[in-house]
Amino acid sequence: MLKVIKYKNHGICMRGGDIKEHHQKFLFSFFELNNNKIISLMIVENWHKDKLISDEYNCFYTKYKFDQTWEIFWKNTFKNDERLTDENTYKYIKSFFKNNFYSRRYKIENISFNFK
Repeated sequence: MLKVIKYKNHGICMRGGDIKEHHQKFLFSFFELNNNKIISLMIVENWHKDKLISDEYNCFYTKYKFDQTWEIFWKNTFKNDERLTDENTYKYIKSFFKNNFYSRRYKIENISFNFK
């Protein structure tokens, strides 16, 4: 059974479009799992003015290191040959994030979990 060991949220890392009209917010979080895999979660929020229209969740296996900045991760992303996670991992990460961190998705934080 998958469990999150570490979690790091970088909040909004990029924006696109005109904030007075249709625009996007790109949020990034990282999860270390008990199977030693590191997962990046990218959420793309689509907004019209101040109303959230939709969001899209994307999970990738990554070589992210928890002590690196988001800028370093982003610079290396295209060199790291990242690939989409399997469906079970995707569902687990999305559910874990929505149940535990969605309301704090813009907050930058770093959390370690102790599972026994």
